[in-house]
Amino acid sequence: MQIQFHGAVRTVTGSQHLLTLNGHKILLDCGLYQGSRKDSYARNQNLPYDAASIDVLVLSHAHIDHSGNVPNLVKCGFRGDIVCTYATRDLCSIMLRDSARIQQYDIDYLNKKRTRQNQPPLEPIYTIEDTVNSLKQFIGIGYERPYRLLPGVTLTFYDAGHILGSAIVALDIEDQETGRDVRLVFSGDLGRPNRPILRDPTFLDEADVLLIESTYGNRFHANVEEASQKLERIINDAYRRGGKIIVPAFAVGRTQELVYRLHQLVESRDIPPNLPVYVDSPLAIDATGIYRLHPEAYDAEIAEFMAEDGNHDPFGFDMMYYTRSTAQSKELNFLREPAVIISASGMAEAGRILHH
Repeated sequence: MQIQFHGAVRTVTGSQHLLTLNGHKILLDCGLYQGSRKDSYARNQNLPYDAASIDVLVLSHAHIDHSGNVPNLVKCGFRGDIVCTYATRDLCSIMLRDSARIQQYDIDYLNKKRTRQNQPPLEPIYTIEDTVNSLKQFIGIGYERPYRLLPGVTLTFYDAGHILGSAIVALDIEDQETGRDVRLVFSGDLGRPNRPILRDPTFLDEADVLLIESTYGNRFHANVEEASQKLERIINDAYRRGGKIIVPAFAVGRTQELVYRLHQLVESRDIPPNLPVYVDSPLAIDATGIYRLHPEAYDAEIAEFMAEDGNHDPFGFDMMYYTRSTAQSKELNFLREPAVIISASGMAEAGRILHH
């Protein structure tokens, strides 16, 4: 068995790990490298392996640094299955389309400069059409349901608790070279315990080979309950002053956690029930729709909350509004009453959040 790392080594994006075993090639994740437009374009366009030679792709989750180069992989000749959880499959259907739109925007920006420099225009890494073609190769499977990936290779997904559908990848391999059974475990990105909505990460007690992500390996995170209490104080202070709370949030994961927590605070009357809350991000709205489709991924707390809530919808309540159109988004800038506006991007570098 041979392992080659083609990303997420001494950096945190572009996860692509190539396994060669028993005459087959398995790619674990196919993420985009995220950096400057110029650097990322060349690195993402030119795959460091022959796409057509890969037998199967396994995705740990839908974040773009783990899945974002899938359309390019298919465009370059990959014809195998793309295996992931059901929720990852559904999230990829919206996130990869959004990524294709960003590719086009970025290439248009670069080409304006190239035109001024009398250089030929560049093509986007992939298009919406490439994305749609790649989605035909996705296969969803459930957690903890062994799946025969290849002859002598069985795949099992375990909940990673990172985002909806995120998985720890366990491969049980009959290694023909050594004549013994090997369990290889790839962590993907691991979530923290006691996060809202999702179950805690699964603990596996057996692995012969462990590939583990360590993006936040040296960081202490704030206690979830303390963060929730701080959010409650900020909202109530702003409400008393007649102000607005503008919250930059990632479209997938953070937005849904915020909406669910605000729903809880409204139900308990810890924040004013007449305070309007707006989610102003088309991708976040689409992602919330995917979250609604997958209650099988929820933890016990949110399942109990849904049972008690009359609408059985953790992401919807009386003063909760989703603004999809540009016109609706612009209208928010003319609000006179207090409100919470949740918008992308999460790092406040682009998107509608800049207009608020």
